[in-house]
Amino acid sequence: MRSYSVTTASTIQIISTAEAKVHLKVDTTVEDSYIDDLIAAATDSAQEYTNRFFMATKLKQVADTWNGISELFKSQVSSVTTISYYDSDGVLTEWVDTNYLIDMSSMPARVTLVPDGTLPDIQDRVNAVIVDYTVGVTTAAEVPQAIKQAILLMIGNYYANRSEVVVGSQVNEMPLSAQYLLNQYRVQVIR
Repeated sequence: MRSYSVTTASTIQIISTAEAKVHLKVDTTVEDSYIDDLIAAATDSAQEYTNRFFMATKLKQVADTWNGISELFKSQVSSVTTISYYDSDGVLTEWVDTNYLIDMSSMPARVTLVPDGTLPDIQDRVNAVIVDYTVGVTTAAEVPQAIKQAILLMIGNYYANRSEVVVGSQVNEMPLSAQYLLNQYRVQVIR
């Protein structure tokens, strides 16, 4: 079993309120708070759809075995802070980084042994292995334009279709054009 949790979420918006308002053709400030909520919802949906966090986010991935950290969730990994494990005596121990390699260019990122390396013995327990790492980029300017456009399309869809049912039209969870733009950034993760 393996899972992850967010230890530090990014506070940087990929799309500013002003950018969203231009896209929506809104020139008043009356709905700014609502538009900010739409930006957050669309960004969350795009991140979930692509299996990524776009902006720098710190994560903790835990696994019951070493195999559970062979791939790291929510690419693209920008750095690995530590890999720790509970040794056979139940003591939390940091794994020295000269014993493993991180392939951060792969998506999902991979953790492998150095050539001729061996894995330390771990205690038979839940969450025996822990990886602290960071994914995403540090500035909104580094996020690909296609991702930003997909988020704007979702914001426009949410803004125009404020209720779940719209008589006379079909409302999809995510516009197909947004899916098309995001598909090229989607990371396939085997759980």
